[in-house]
Amino acid sequence: MIKLNATNLEELEQELNERATEVSVELVKNVCKALEVGADKVNLAIISQLNMDLSVHRGGYLEALTANLHRCELAEEFELCQEAQKWIKILEDERKETLSK
Repeated sequence: MIKLNATNLEELEQELNERATEVSVELVKNVCKALEVGADKVNLAIISQLNMDLSVHRGGYLEALTANLHRCELAEEFELCQEAQKWIKILEDERKETLSK
């Protein structure tokens, strides 16, 4: 879990932009782990100063993986990218199956 130090929303946006690669890699790792164990929610970050946390629910896993995969590639986290691509395919297949019913 990532600890963010922002004290207001403007600082939070700036900190997330500055730490974008770190946040993306951590998000992808945690979503993949959550999918492995069947968890419905991933807690990504705590922002103590704002009494806030950032999390992703299962319904957002596919979007989270696809949106953050590029930064994982840039960070040269190639094994993580392969795992994320595996889960993206599984989630896309699940979505197609659900829509076809």
